[in-house]
Amino acid sequence: MFYFKKYLPALILSIFQFSSNAQIGNTAPNFTATDTHGETHTLYDYLEDGKIVVLDFFYTTCGPCQFYSPQVNLAYEKYGCNTGDVIFMALDWGDTDAEVIAYDEEFGIQYPSISGVGGGANAIINNYGVNSFPTFYVIDSTKKIIDQIDPPTLQVFDFRFGVHGISPSECAVTSVSELESLNQLRLFPNPVTVSELAIEFPDSLAGKATLEVYNLYGKTVSNIPVNLNGNLLQISTDQLSPGTYFIKVKVLKNGDSFSGMFIKF
Repeated sequence: MFYFKKYLPALILSIFQFSSNAQIGNTAPNFTATDTHGETHTLYDYLEDGKIVVLDFFYTTCGPCQFYSPQVNLAYEKYGCNTGDVIFMALDWGDTDAEVIAYDEEFGIQYPSISGVGGGANAIINNYGVNSFPTFYVIDSTKKIIDQIDPPTLQVFDFRFGVHGISPSECAVTSVSELESLNQLRLFPNPVTVSELAIEFPDSLAGKATLEVYNLYGKTVSNIPVNLNGNLLQISTDQLSPGTYFIKVKVLKNGDSFSGMFIKF
């Protein structure tokens, strides 16, 4: 079930498994860390906002971590793609940003990953006393570790979440391909190095619309009404942290939608 990053005897493995389970009921240590795409995450900010946080402790060459990743991806999607009440976050042991990015791409991990070396997850894992991988902790707004998902299959997620009254949720953006299927916008400058982003539509448009900005994980970071008059629109990017974003513009009159992707430096 669990893999160790270091070469430890099987006897120690079983001891650490019991130790890991003993974490349930403990206060979860707070942390602030930056993921592999430049987004900053503070655990207590999510908890104080009423979110449930699932911490996925892993490393990139961990066989069981790789084996269970499709099941964890299904749970991430079933419980809202980090746009509902549940936030999934991965904490890596011992790898660089580049190694974690390659792992996420190979195994389809869509939720934020914090590398051990580049993102500081090594210190977080030490603070949590995690010694076996994968380990999945569930933390609620009391800031307590309320459960451990073992093994991390969709069926076990469903059962354990049900015990705590955690319900499935629709994803605000189901996938990047959903945005890519819409009419494309021209965005400039891209990457964004100034305070404003210009949006160019394929045709001249008029009327009211909604403009939504999503981060790389499908979480809405901005949702504003806009008035279209022509084929150009400008928005401020001052409130956005460095990272990758998607824009979706929906024209209210006829329902037409447009999308684009940009990088903020």
